[in-house]
Amino acid sequence: MCRLIACLLIAATAFAAPAHAAPERLPDDVRFTAVDGRTLDAKALRGRPLLIVFWASTCAPCIAEMPDLAALYDDLHPKGLELIALAMPYDPPNRVLAAREVLQLPFPVAIDVNATLVRRLGVPPQTPQFLLVDGAGKVVAVHDGVWPIHELRAALAPLLGKG
Repeated sequence: MCRLIACLLIAATAFAAPAHAAPERLPDDVRFTAVDGRTLDAKALRGRPLLIVFWASTCAPCIAEMPDLAALYDDLHPKGLELIALAMPYDPPNRVLAAREVLQLPFPVAIDVNATLVRRLGVPPQTPQFLLVDGAGKVVAVHDGVWPIHELRAALAPLLGKG
């Protein structure tokens, strides 16, 4: 019996999804397709800190934190913050559009229908997830789960400089 359990554990480990690992830098050729039709290029976003929020319209914690993220964006965008909410591939585009409208999100909302960005950026399929990228394109923080707004502000502060 112990042998059977050991074999099952080995087999499960062999077929488990690989641990996610965000890249050290956000590749220059990464492109986000916003629901309003804009294309946002990582290279063009250089020089400003970028917060990428991976979310889904079916994720209750994601929806609950969107008003705080909207307020954070309204406050810190004039100081340099860029924020993109990237909907997970399993989230139907019509639901993403509806959530964006209902929540009145002031920041770009992008869709990753083919999971290209999720795979490339090493994000697991659970939400919410965050990548914080500095102005030089270096990934400085990866956060799994809800990021309390006061902790997020503290992580952003050194990237925004003075003013």
